[in-house]
Formats: sequence, structure tokens, C-alpha cells
Amino acid sequence: MRPARPRATRPTRAERVRSILAVAHSMTVISDGLHTEVRRLDGTTAMGHIHLHAPDDGGHAPSAGRVPARLEFTDIAPVPVRDRLRARVTVTGLLAAPYGAGGERSTCMEFGQAVLEDAEGRTFLTLEELEEAETDPIAACEAGMLTHLVDDHAELVPLLLRLVHPRPERGMTRA
Repeated sequence: MRPARPRATRPTRAERVRSILAVAHSMTVISDGLHTEVRRLDGTTAMGHIHLHAPDDGGHAPSAGRVPARLEFTDIAPVPVRDRLRARVTVTGLLAAPYGAGGERSTCMEFGQAVLEDAEGRTFLTLEELEEAETDPIAACEAGMLTHLVDDHAELVPLLLRLVHPRPERGMTRA
């Protein structure tokens, strides 16, 4: 029998990053001084354009073909709230070749580090931490679920607020 996992009240930092990367609709690729905005127009996730792998363990300088790059992701709340910007994720590393947004194949990126910036501060994450983390199972449908709840079942929102800790102030009419 497997030992019971403690009940998590919130996702770990690595789980948040994994979930943000899994459902990102767009990203900014910064490489060679160029900013390339990549939007999910073809039905694949942003990470479908770039795949991450462990750094070369050879301990030698990067080969001539590798290009330093930074990938930027922004996590925006899907419904109107006071602070819609929930987090920013930055992934740095070395691309196997200069990035071209028009390519049909994904680009290989040697992972450097990931940084999560949110209301709680800045957290640096390794590839190992990201690989061990699980993606939020409802991350992909969160926007649709919240929008449906607010648009079609607004009367349930005050009832759901009873589950929030710490409890909202009495007389709150909108969340």
C-alpha cells in the first residue's frame, strides 16, 4: 500500500511553472537581440515550438551553432479580477540553431534555468524540478470553466466564496 500524500492546498512552484508552460497561448522568444512573438495559431502549445532538454554534461564551451535565448510567458487570469497578471515565467538556455517562428519542426533548447515571478516573489527552478512536477489537471480547461461559472452561474459564486480561507469580508457582493 502506498503512503498517503499530504493534501496540498496549493500547487508547488514547479507545478505552477509546468502548468503555465503547458497551457501557454503565446510566448516571446528573445534571441540574437530579436523579440519574436509566437502565438498559438496552429493548435499546438507554445512549448510545441521549442522542446527542452538537459544541458550538455561535457563541461565544455557551447558549440558554434548554439544561440543564447530567453523564452517569456505571462499567466493572465481568464476572468476580470483586480490583478489579472498572476505570474511571469522566464526560461533561459541555448537554442540548437537561430529561432525561426515559421518553421514546422520544433527547436531544441538546452535548458539553463526557469524563473517564476509572482506576488510571492521570484523562484528559480531546475529542469529536474520541472520534470518531477505534475501539470495541473484542469489547467487546460480553467478559462472555460471560470468563464462559464461567471457568465452562466453567477448565483453560485457567493456560495463558493464560503470555501475561501481566509473568509472574505461580510457584505462582499462580487468576487
